[in-house]
Amino acid sequence: MLTLEEQERQAYTAGNIALAAALAARIDAEDALAAVEPAREELLDEIAHLKRILADALEDDCWRERAQAAIA
Repeated sequence: MLTLEEQERQAYTAGNIALAAALAARIDAEDALAAVEPAREELLDEIAHLKRILADALEDDCWRERAQAAIA
């Protein structure tokens, strides 16, 4: 079976521009979908990191002292 890229190339060569464009759009959509999960994982990692920073800050009372000093 031909890959989508090969099908697109054949459609373009045969002069079927509409089919070639549709195949190109499908390739682009599949590439975009493939990028979603890594981006999602990266965001979840960043959220976990920020939660750890927040937990550390809440355990350390010095942030309260700094906030009170900033307000005063």
